[in-house]
Amino acid sequence: MVGDYNISPDQEIYGCEVDLLGRAGKVEEAYELIESMPFKPDECVWGPFLGACKAHRFPNSRKLATHRILDLRPNMAGTYVMLLNIYAADGKWGSL
Repeated sequence: MVGDYNISPDQEIYGCEVDLLGRAGKVEEAYELIESMPFKPDECVWGPFLGACKAHRFPNSRKLATHRILDLRPNMAGTYVMLLNIYAADGKWGSL
């Protein structure tokens, strides 16, 4: 990207890449991309990853993504709603 277009990827571009990989069902590759980022990922990256984990049923990755988002933005109500939906879909109301 830098060589072809002279654009340095930022959080939003990485978030888009994670989203595209996640929509394609490549959740492991999306996680590898997150881990290889040259900066600390924010909710723009973890949010799409969480959505991909929910859509493709990756329970351990869902928990990881949720906790990372909650660490970044503990007052973000949407993350709690997503977490509740995940637990409800898994039939784990007792874990709440």
